[in-house]
Amino acid sequence: MSQPILTELRLDAFKSFRNARLPLSDVTFLTGRNSSGKSNALDGLDVLSRLAGGEVLADALDGRRRQGGTVRGGSRGCAPHGSPEFSLGCTVVQDDQEFSYSISVQVDPDLKIVDERLEGPAVAAKTGKLHKTVSIFQTRKASENSPGIEGEIYSGKKGSNPAKYFRDDRPVLAQIPNALQGGNQTERSILRAIEVVITALRGTFHIDPVPHLMRDFVPAHDTTLRRTGENLSPALNQLQQRDPHSFDKIVKLTRKIADDQVTDISFAKSSLQDVMLQLEEKRGPISKTVEELTPAREMSDGLLRILAIATTLKSTRESLDIDNQPSAGAIDAAPAGGVLIVIEELENGLHPSQAHRILDLIQQSHNETAVRVLATTHSPALLDAAEGILNDSIIVCHRDPETGYSRLTPLTQLPGYARALAEGTLGDAVTAGKLVDDVIESRDFSDFEKFLGVS
Repeated sequence: MSQPILTELRLDAFKSFRNARLPLSDVTFLTGRNSSGKSNALDGLDVLSRLAGGEVLADALDGRRRQGGTVRGGSRGCAPHGSPEFSLGCTVVQDDQEFSYSISVQVDPDLKIVDERLEGPAVAAKTGKLHKTVSIFQTRKASENSPGIEGEIYSGKKGSNPAKYFRDDRPVLAQIPNALQGGNQTERSILRAIEVVITALRGTFHIDPVPHLMRDFVPAHDTTLRRTGENLSPALNQLQQRDPHSFDKIVKLTRKIADDQVTDISFAKSSLQDVMLQLEEKRGPISKTVEELTPAREMSDGLLRILAIATTLKSTRESLDIDNQPSAGAIDAAPAGGVLIVIEELENGLHPSQAHRILDLIQQSHNETAVRVLATTHSPALLDAAEGILNDSIIVCHRDPETGYSRLTPLTQLPGYARALAEGTLGDAVTAGKLVDDVIESRDFSDFEKFLGVS
């Protein structure tokens, strides 16, 4: 049985988006001008991941959750301007089975669930046949004086499905496992479907390195890498012990990226057994080589940031600050899903000449551990490095000139794509905005045909 993975994020009504779809490949680059909506799209994924944890809405979106804190803009900031609610959804795939989950949350005047549903395969009660797509559960519109929200759960039988009341201050998705006993094959298929979706959503890890937090000694046992990368030293130390091969690849990447003669990465230990990573370097001519140690407190912001990202890419799901506990009541739970690593502005601190190295590391990491990556970028060098390999996985975020809403368009579907490739590099075309300046509703393929030599 393969790992459940997110294949699509739906931004039905979220911040600057209306009815937008973000397809998620093994490696997805999201690019576009400033204020086009890239960060809003990442926020949508963050919100779904938080909600899948089953917390009360106020805690998940407005409270201090792990190292993420409050979602950007808070719960009210998730709703489009002038709207009292926001709506998100996703598609999760495992093997050949597809699950579609959607949720709408009211933020004003009260914070509560107003609509939620899950569609996908489930087993019929009488025949045991697996129906490819059924409404596994869906909520009904609550009455004004309702104590919560009513949800219909698939029974596997003909006729209407039974309904139960659920709290409307937390996702129904996380409440159903406590409401079903799993005593028959239909209920077991429902519990498994819910676990597949939750596992995929919980497997989203946003890495947002803060270099100045990485420059202190950290307890050696604090090895579960957090979002800020503040415990990079013990996490990398643990990687060295657990997976020397991956650690060696990070050392080699460091040698290629750093200007100094780095020979290795080691770890200084305090009297309290706290650790701090350090670079081992050799300087000067061969006849007068001087060996030096550069601790994390003296490293550049850029190098620390790249080390945090590289360590994340080489870490297992259990080594990242992700909730890996199965849902309450889960039966025949899905296997631990692969990790979707989300990185905003991947190129920060990276010299343009090194773009291909970080791209190689991303692809190698996916091949070895099935880790998947969603990254935003403005870097022409990074996009040029991806040209010809990941063109289909580059999504351009831009504003609709008529509505002002953010839109997400695959690079290859933009009307200026062929012309841009004919005139210069992909990176320059994207970052200069050439591909979205002439976005129109009806696409003109004449440039593409001319590029291919078709009369």
